[in-house]
Amino acid sequence: MNKMTLKTTAIGLLFSSTSLFNAVLAQTESDSLQMDVTFVGEREMVVKDAIKLQSWPELKRLETGKREFDYKLLSKRLNVNPTWSLVDPVRLRVDAPLSRLYRGYARAGYGLYNTPLLEVSLTDLRSREGTWGIQGSHFATTPSKLIDNRYADSGARVWASRFLGKEKVDLEANINTNNIVYYGNVLVTDTIVNGSTEDSTYVMGPDTVWGSPDQRYTTFGGSISFKSHQRDSTKLNHRLDLRYTQLRDRDGTIDNNFSGDFEAGKFVENNKFTLEGQFNVDKLHVGYDNPDTIKTDQAVVGLIPTATSYRGPLTVKIGAGLWVDADAQSRIGEGSTFHFYPIVEASMRLLKDVFVPYLRIGGGLEQNRLETILDKNPFYYAQVNGDMRTTSRKGDIHLGMRGTLTEKVSFNVRASTTTYEDYMYFKNDVSLGSGNRFTAFYDTLNVKTVGGDIHFDMSEDLEFGLYATAYSYDAKGLEAAWNLPSFEAKLELNYTFLDKFKLTSTTTIVGDRTAISDAEPHLHEYEEFADGLYKVSLPTFADVNLSLEYRYNERTSVWANVNNALGTNYRYWVSYPVQGTQAMLGASYAF
Repeated sequence: MNKMTLKTTAIGLLFSSTSLFNAVLAQTESDSLQMDVTFVGEREMVVKDAIKLQSWPELKRLETGKREFDYKLLSKRLNVNPTWSLVDPVRLRVDAPLSRLYRGYARAGYGLYNTPLLEVSLTDLRSREGTWGIQGSHFATTPSKLIDNRYADSGARVWASRFLGKEKVDLEANINTNNIVYYGNVLVTDTIVNGSTEDSTYVMGPDTVWGSPDQRYTTFGGSISFKSHQRDSTKLNHRLDLRYTQLRDRDGTIDNNFSGDFEAGKFVENNKFTLEGQFNVDKLHVGYDNPDTIKTDQAVVGLIPTATSYRGPLTVKIGAGLWVDADAQSRIGEGSTFHFYPIVEASMRLLKDVFVPYLRIGGGLEQNRLETILDKNPFYYAQVNGDMRTTSRKGDIHLGMRGTLTEKVSFNVRASTTTYEDYMYFKNDVSLGSGNRFTAFYDTLNVKTVGGDIHFDMSEDLEFGLYATAYSYDAKGLEAAWNLPSFEAKLELNYTFLDKFKLTSTTTIVGDRTAISDAEPHLHEYEEFADGLYKVSLPTFADVNLSLEYRYNERTSVWANVNNALGTNYRYWVSYPVQGTQAMLGASYAF
């Protein structure tokens, strides 16, 4: 740089510095801004006013909440090369498998008093669509070596079930023959001739072969049932059963019975509404080779609407039983036709079903027809109108408590009272010969009971139960509640030992009873309380039945039964002593 240039530059810097100093001085006088500035070299300085904040800074709130993140897994295919290694066998402890279902079984045996037993059953392998099966049985015995006729009970049935959509249809047909021997108060020449017996004399000698009349009843019929299986309980579910049965004897008696019942119900929230119905029509022709056949027509119809409410542990059911008893022919115009029975049921689950108190109030009609009467007393003799009245059960009140104390102990304690109108009693009728046949008569009866049962399931191999009931009767002016026990008790025991043997025991004890007869009884304690009527004492008895089974394998077993093991010669019906100990040996095979 030459001197001229340097000088000019120095003069310019001096001039600029003077101007800048004057400007700064002027600014200082106006806003009091003072500044000392020194310039070195060629620089350009810029001076600005300071920025003054008009307010304090504000804090900014930071987000401290939990953030949510979404991750997407990217599928990636891996090529894995497995490696194999041997594992030593290990013994596992598992539950035993359920018993296998076999298509059928056969059971046969033979016992004392010339007693054969045979039973055969066959079914298909069961499927979701349906199933079918057949079954047959035969049992016969001679009740005593002094009786020349035999008891026999033989029967066969065939059945089938099939699903049609949500509907299950069941069909069944059956036939059965039952031979009854009237060996009570037996006479030497006692035979049935046109419904009566020939006159003869009693023979009590132990070596005498007794003649005894008998009767054979043949029953056949069929049934059809329909039942819906809707998964949704709010839909209408229903059930319908229809049955027909005909009973015949060798003297021309024919009993045709048509019966059925239905049920329809559905849930509405926690309430179930149900309508039940029953009907039973019976037409009896008592023949005895008599052209003037005695005819008796009976009919019973019932309609039972109910509503059940479920409220937690409380269940309450209310309803009404509406019944019509159309057996005016047997009542000869007496008695009521329409019957009304209120229905109330309630139960409460306490402490997870440890205790469940319950109450039931109800009633209904029980039709007495030839088939049902023979089930109660096989020595019954059907006669004229009025001998088969319908029994009305009213004021039927049950109060009790059931529960499960532990997984192994359950119980039920109960008390009840029931009034029966036209309760059926039996008496030995001398007008039929020796008094070995029974006829029926009716009266009002009130029965009060107190009882209970307890069941112990000690293990998979041992279980037993005890059941007992005490009775109190109000016979409404009669001498006694004829042939009804003062108490009943039962003890059941099942015990499996050595994995192959099963022992079953049933002991039944029946309290003392009082029976009525218009035939002078033999081998009984009795007293004559009216002209031609005897009050007969039937003492308490115990009946012990034992069964021992040896299971050779899952299919085959051998068994032995001993009935009336104590050999007591008790009498359930007047003049009918039971046979002594009955032993039977047999075998069973499943295929």
